[in-house]
Amino acid sequence: MTSVRRFIHRYSVTPFLKQAPIAVLVALAAVLSVAVPQLAVSDHTGLAVSLVLTAIATLWASVVTARSERLGALALLVPAVDFVALGVLRWATGSSASIFTALVVLPVVWFAATDGRRHVLYAMLGTAVVILTPFVFGISGSGRVTELIRLVVVLVVYTTVALVVNEFARQHATQLRLAAEREAAVTDEIDRAAAVQRSLLPQPLCSLPGYSVAGTCLPSATVGGDFFDWYRTDEGIAITLGDVMGKGVGAGLIAAAVRAVVRSSRRDPDPAAAIVRASEGLSTDVADRGESTAFTTLFHARFSGDVLRWADAGHGLSIVVREDGTHERLTTAHLPIGLGIDDAWQTMEIAIAPGDVLVTFSDGVLDLFGGGLDTIDEVAAIARRDPRPGAVVEALVAMARTAGHDDDVTVVALRREPVATAAAAVPTSAITVGV
Repeated sequence: MTSVRRFIHRYSVTPFLKQAPIAVLVALAAVLSVAVPQLAVSDHTGLAVSLVLTAIATLWASVVTARSERLGALALLVPAVDFVALGVLRWATGSSASIFTALVVLPVVWFAATDGRRHVLYAMLGTAVVILTPFVFGISGSGRVTELIRLVVVLVVYTTVALVVNEFARQHATQLRLAAEREAAVTDEIDRAAAVQRSLLPQPLCSLPGYSVAGTCLPSATVGGDFFDWYRTDEGIAITLGDVMGKGVGAGLIAAAVRAVVRSSRRDPDPAAAIVRASEGLSTDVADRGESTAFTTLFHARFSGDVLRWADAGHGLSIVVREDGTHERLTTAHLPIGLGIDDAWQTMEIAIAPGDVLVTFSDGVLDLFGGGLDTIDEVAAIARRDPRPGAVVEALVAMARTAGHDDDVTVVALRREPVATAAAAVPTSAITVGV
């Protein structure tokens, strides 16, 4: 259900709520008529009948409210009965001398607020019923003239009220319909964008001897600003993880663009060259528009045998967990891309031995552990307990789904398999995607 429909469902006035003021005022009118000597009751039976009819209308209003899906079309029977009840009340409390004629405005507004010009006619007929009821039970000649004049005046006044209310209700309904249509269109576009973003996830690597890799992206919204990627290179495998400032479709578009530019550098063995190319693309857009854009932190690495070559653009959330249980953080002082500021991103090298695990993640993972940089140690502990990339990823996914997350949660883990494991038939890569 869309937010517009939720708003309508939550704040729309039910038949029972519409009927409640009428029921209370009719009951109050009966009490005042009996208790106040100046308010004469011309017919106690008629007064009782008006109370009974109002009670029936109120009961039916509660039934229609409880079963609105099946009985909603019959809700207008409530104000129709109210017109009769108010006509009898008016006759029982002095006809033309009754001070309760003004109560007719409530069912008039009820009918008039219903979509369709015909409901203005129904409101007119109901008003005529209230004014003409004394004629049914008998009225003197002079009273007839007074009542007929009153009928003309009241019909003109309340018909005008009904027309105004009906027009306002029509415009309001049109605005709600247009808002719902716009929201549906936006939702559809966002769903399409999410589908496109999912299609950009890397494909599982069928066979890559010596390595296993797993990754996940859990957006906080339908479309996220985080992205990850991996692909074969001539030397081995390359992985990328980026985090665009912000959320939603705008961040998702930038993420897709950065991913595409980094992938276009797959034949360049220098990881920093891919970051420079992505930065130039974003910086050119900034210069052309003369405005700022969302910056992106980026980690890009290439594995070749026992060497891991990597470059970091303001990301700083990557660690290597050694087979002996120690770990080290991969970070530099370089800036993110997309700031419009030139930076000399450099490629770093580190030895990667069989059994070592590289884990890189977005800042959404920090929030799972309280937001501090001690998250590095917590993630390292998870990788030590079970160094399989799929196990590392699933452990963080379980935490995110249990605790919830207001930011995108993205993680990629890659392990250089020990010789004995690498010789066996093991899954090379796995992808987990969730919203």
